[in-house]
Amino acid sequence: MKSKIVTVLLVSAILLSACAGKKFSAEPYKEMRFATLPASSVVFLSDRGMLAASYLDGTIRSLDINTGKAVLKMPAGNPVEALSYTGNNGILISADRAGFVKLWEIKTGQLIKSIKLSDTAAFSCAANPDGTLFAAASGGKAAIYVTKNTIKIKELNTAANMPYRQVNFSGDKKRFLAAAGDTINIFNISKSTGLKKFFIPESIDIKNELSIKNNHAINSAVFSGDSSLIAAAGDGGVLNVYRAEDGYKVWSDPSFSGALRALAFSPGSKYLAAGDNSGRLVFYSSKTGEKLAELQVPSGIYGTAFSPSGKLFAASTSTGVVKIWETPKDAKKIVIDFSGLKTILLSLLAAAVILAVIFIRLRRK
Repeated sequence: MKSKIVTVLLVSAILLSACAGKKFSAEPYKEMRFATLPASSVVFLSDRGMLAASYLDGTIRSLDINTGKAVLKMPAGNPVEALSYTGNNGILISADRAGFVKLWEIKTGQLIKSIKLSDTAAFSCAANPDGTLFAAASGGKAAIYVTKNTIKIKELNTAANMPYRQVNFSGDKKRFLAAAGDTINIFNISKSTGLKKFFIPESIDIKNELSIKNNHAINSAVFSGDSSLIAAAGDGGVLNVYRAEDGYKVWSDPSFSGALRALAFSPGSKYLAAGDNSGRLVFYSSKTGEKLAELQVPSGIYGTAFSPSGKLFAASTSTGVVKIWETPKDAKKIVIDFSGLKTILLSLLAAAVILAVIFIRLRRK
């Protein structure tokens, strides 16, 4: 009998320990610097091999993570504010301070198309998940284009004193957001029908579904990969996370001292990373707002990105350095995160329950 009890205790402890995930950690992996001016944005081009970074010296570089070397240098001609990558067709999109949106062939570094969106800076660009559409924000307008022919199929306008600063598509391709001032406008996207589709096959219908007041000017706003959440942050040093379907504020963190402009959800939507101008970088549980890890980078953080698998994380900084970390391998999985005393107590509790069941059954016999 005693041996059975001991066996049950050991098995219970082992099972619960197996369920307990390792605590989140971001381990330094690589650091690359190819410019003295700030690296304004960073995107992954593949899971472990390549990424691209833009710089305020007017260049874009594709970088080999494994060798730490620059592969291609693309002369944008103007300080670049943002990048987006359409993996399905190998096109890199850039938005610059002269109001240009440019499409680049990532394999060769050749310029495919240059679009003048406005006479003021283009602060943001984004591609939808399958790469068929892309959007950009500049001054008082945000525009959506068809990627294959760069035809503009929609233009949104806002007040002159509230320029659009951010655009983003949801992972399910059903929503699009454009942030201006302290407001996030969320639009429903659907394919056009009838005569509109007949004359313009690529056209879409876009309807303002919801507006969220953030109460602070917005520098960055992004959908989570599963399209359920929107994270927003700006000059006020406050990070807010909203439910995408109704704008309900799920959680908030007002603890940042510097302006926030770098936000990124992990591919599985489990984690959210936020970086500010003081170099503070925080990783959260995206659903609850629990702080999982905090790092202090020596320079301001301008851009952040997770790799497609979530195994790597990159940040572009104000000194031109692109820093890369290894992150947990569960970015697309959900694990139970126990540690220390909590794990022991839960193990003992489970063992006690099992023992009670065994004892009752033995008494009945």
